[in-house]
Amino acid sequence: MTGKPSHETSTGFHASTVALVAPAKAKFVLLSPRSAISATFFAFGIASGIWSGSSAAILARAGVGAWTFGIALTCFTGVYLAAMSSAVVAARKFTVKRTLIGSLLAIGPVLAVLLSSSTTLALFASLIAYGLLAGSLDATMNAEGARIERGHGIPIFARLHGSASAGGAAGAILGSLISTSAAPWASGLIAEAAVAGAALFVALTIAPDAGDKVGGLLAVPTRILSRSLVVLGLAIGVSIACESATISWSALLLRREAPQWAAFAGLGSAFFFACQAGLRVNADALRSRVRDRSLMLLSFVVAATGLGIVACHAGFAASVVGFAIVGIGTAAIVPCGFALAASQPGVSPGAAISVVAFFGSFPRLPAPLATGAIANVFSLSVAFSCLAALLAAGFAALFFMIPAQPRAHRGAHIARSQRRLS
Repeated sequence: MTGKPSHETSTGFHASTVALVAPAKAKFVLLSPRSAISATFFAFGIASGIWSGSSAAILARAGVGAWTFGIALTCFTGVYLAAMSSAVVAARKFTVKRTLIGSLLAIGPVLAVLLSSSTTLALFASLIAYGLLAGSLDATMNAEGARIERGHGIPIFARLHGSASAGGAAGAILGSLISTSAAPWASGLIAEAAVAGAALFVALTIAPDAGDKVGGLLAVPTRILSRSLVVLGLAIGVSIACESATISWSALLLRREAPQWAAFAGLGSAFFFACQAGLRVNADALRSRVRDRSLMLLSFVVAATGLGIVACHAGFAASVVGFAIVGIGTAAIVPCGFALAASQPGVSPGAAISVVAFFGSFPRLPAPLATGAIANVFSLSVAFSCLAALLAAGFAALFFMIPAQPRAHRGAHIARSQRRLS
C-alpha cells in the first residue's frame, strides 16, 4: 500500500465530487437575483403577449371599434407613463423589492379581468388598471435590473429585455389560440401563474434595498436640453410608439384580413416579439461592430420597411412577415439611443437619459388616439402606413441632427455606455 489512491478510486471520487458540487452550483445560479429579474422580465413579456394575442377577440366580444379602442389605449398609455414616473414614491416608502413583488402579485388578477372583458366599460376600467400596474412593474424591474448590472459589472440589459420579448412571443400565440377556444379564461390563469412565480422568485432571491430611486419627473437643468438629446428622445418615442402599435393592433388587423384564421391572429405580435428577442440577446455583440448612430439609422429603415409591408394589405402571411421585420428593426433603437444619450459631452449619463425618456413620451401618448382615428376613418392599413412615415421622419431627424460618432472614441463610448445604461 502506498497511500495513494488508485486511478479508478481517484476517478470515482472526482466524479462523485463533481456530482455533488454541480447541483449545488446549478441551484446557486438558478436562485440568484439575476435569474429572478430575468424571470420577472419574462413574466412581464408573457402578460403583455397574452393581452396582445387576445386583444382582437376581446374587442369583438365587447363590441369595441377602432376609434373607441384608440381612446382606451390612449388612457392606458397615459396611466402607464404616469406610473413609471411616480413609481419613485412607492419605492421610497416600501422599497424597490416590495414594490416589485406587489406589482407582480396585483397585475395577474387585473389582467385576468381585462382578458374576460365583455363590455366597453369593463375594457376601459381594466385596461387603465392594467396600465397603472404595468407601468409600475416596468419601472421597478428596470431599476432592480440596473442595480444587479452594477453589481455584476457586466452589461445584462439587452438580455433582460430579450427575455421580455421572448415571453411576449410565447404569450401572444397562447393568448390568440386560447381566446378563440372554449375556455378563454385559461389565458388569465397562465398570466397569473407566470407573474406569481416571478414574485416568489424575487421574494426568495433578491435582497431588501433601502428604497432606491426608481424614476421621477424631469429634474435636470434647462441648459442640458440640447438638440441632440431632444431629437434622441423623440426618435426613441417614435420607435416605442410603433412597437406599441404592433402589439396592440396587429391581432385586429390580421383578424380582419383573414377571419377564418382568427385563432392565429396573435402570430403578428408573436413573430414581432420573437424576432426582437433574437436580435436583443445579441445586441451587445452587434454594437461592438457597428456604431450606435449607424445601427439606429439602419434599424429605422428596417422597421419602416416592415410597417410598409403591413400597410400594403397583401394578405395574412405578408402582414405577419411585416410585423416580424418591425421586431428586427425596433430591437436595437432603444438601447442604442440611450447609449448615445449617455455619451453626450458635458452631461451626466443619468441626466441625459432622463431628458431622453421625458421627450420620448411626447410621441407615445398621442399615437394610439391618432392610430384609432385614422383606422376608423380610413383603415388600419392606412394607419400603419402613417406609422411607417413617422419612422421615416425619425430617420431623417437622426441623420441630419445627430452628428456621427468619431472612430477614436468608439471603444470608450461602448464601455461607458454599458456601465451606465439602465
